Amino acid sequence: MTKDIVGVYFDFFGTLIDSRYTLTNIWSRIAKRLGVEISYDDPRIWEGIRIQEEENTRLGKFFFDFTKEERFRLYTYVLDAMGVEREGAEKAIPEEFEREFSIGTTFRLYPGCRETLEHIHDKDIKIGLITHASSKLCKTTMKRLGILGLFDFFILSESVGYNKSQIEIYEIALSKMNTESPEKIMHIGDDLLLDVQMAQKVGMIPILFDPLEKYAVENIITIKELPEILIFLQ
Repeated sequence: MTKDIVGVYFDFFGTLIDSRYTLTNIWSRIAKRLGVEISYDDPRIWEGIRIQEEENTRLGKFFFDFTKEERFRLYTYVLDAMGVEREGAEKAIPEEFEREFSIGTTFRLYPGCRETLEHIHDKDIKIGLITHASSKLCKTTMKRLGILGLFDFFILSESVGYNKSQIEIYEIALSKMNTESPEKIMHIGDDLLLDVQMAQKVGMIPILFDPLEKYAVENIITIKELPEILIFLQ
């Protein structure tokens, strides 16, 4: 199966980019704006994020489908875990997230990411990106981190007009690879719904990137470190 792989797609944030480092830094800045000094590596931040994600999963909706009020209720789990009062939070939270996701100052690669991409590139396998992130953020960040030139295709939600909960964005991704055999395309991502199940629907081979072991799934290829995918490309 894997000997015939002709293309590999990656998710951006949470797969190439170390989302935990970025998110904890954002929440540290939010806490400071609201009068509480808390380091980005304080375990209370990640505990709050974990609770927020569990509630998000329980509600069974994609995050971008929530209303502004629903999103804020989810954010309060992190505020409460940090011991931060909610006054001023409705303004501070979206501003800090928008700031970070416009310039990516704390965006860094997961260990082994660049080397993994270089190995795939050296095998003459096409590499693409499927993401909700903006073109400017992706390309500026990827250039800074030294991986931009390794990518052949960029399937950006803002450009194609579909998000990753819509099958069309994956169909467009397949067409870019110029193959009538979706089983020759792999997609690596950290979201069970948006990355794995959607890729499955178009016939791609999904690989779940789960460095924090958040999921317990069967019949899905799951990796904890990005270099692990290379064994499927030998």
